[in-house]
Amino acid sequence: MNPIKEREPQIIVSTPIPMIDFHPFIVGDTATKQAVADRISSAIQETGCFYLENCVPQGLVEQVFAQAQAFFALPEEEKNQAKLFPGTSRGYVARGKERVLLEAFNYGLDVAPAEADGTHQRFGEPNQWPENQTEFRQTLLEFFTTCRDASFSILQALAIALKIPESYFTDFHLERNFNTSINHYPPLQETLSPGETRFAEHTDYGSITLIFQDETAGLEVCTNAGEWVAAPYLPGKTLVILADLMQRWTNDKFPATKHRVPLPSKFPSNPRYSIIYFESPDYDAEITCLENCIKANATPSYPPIRTHEYINQVATGSYTSEKQ
Repeated sequence: MNPIKEREPQIIVSTPIPMIDFHPFIVGDTATKQAVADRISSAIQETGCFYLENCVPQGLVEQVFAQAQAFFALPEEEKNQAKLFPGTSRGYVARGKERVLLEAFNYGLDVAPAEADGTHQRFGEPNQWPENQTEFRQTLLEFFTTCRDASFSILQALAIALKIPESYFTDFHLERNFNTSINHYPPLQETLSPGETRFAEHTDYGSITLIFQDETAGLEVCTNAGEWVAAPYLPGKTLVILADLMQRWTNDKFPATKHRVPLPSKFPSNPRYSIIYFESPDYDAEITCLENCIKANATPSYPPIRTHEYINQVATGSYTSEKQ
């Protein structure tokens, strides 16, 4: 993880989502790490997600937002130089026409085309970069590496909170099959049809997700009590939510966070930008409910499943809940 040279000032915002300083976990001893991990565990079980301070440097986040604004302002033909091809998951995605009113740029670990055949499809495909956009590529790859390192520390904190070996989760993420999505929600000038939204309610597939917003914000999360609350823009803070496979791993102790981006209440609206870092276990990793998350004389809530099996089933609509 890149060192935090300057501590961001505290921002006072009314939100039920807990805010946790991650710096003590990075530099602290065993007892200090346990204390931070316990706070994270309490935040997940009481609310369902949490903000981390001193996790990803705000300066780098702002650089990515600046690059995103410049990229999405390009003519359509230039953005389409990096267009996502059918059956792939990386590249430029034009604005959706139904339910998802955004355009996006998706990328991950920078795999050379010659190396792609040795990796798993969808997880190891090459990135599609726009031409003559060197700074865009360098900034986004630096951000990816920083988030990857931060997410490994978060996975270690989750393991410590669950009283299992610190490397338990990271040992299942060695292929580093992670993806980042840079999203642009264009301004809306008039009220849309019923059922349309900026991004519908959903949970993420993998283990954990890191979310960054600009000042426009707009994200809402569903707490464990079933209440939808705003997840406000907080400079210097990283919103961490849990995903489906972490819920299965922990036998529902760390449930996946439902979230959405509803339409703004007033028109005309401002454009909105967000950065989402998704982390998933290795392609063939078998996700099995942890024994110490299962109550005495009880059976696991879910049968074992491999990462690619779960993701492919959900992506193709063939998944049916097999909760036991």
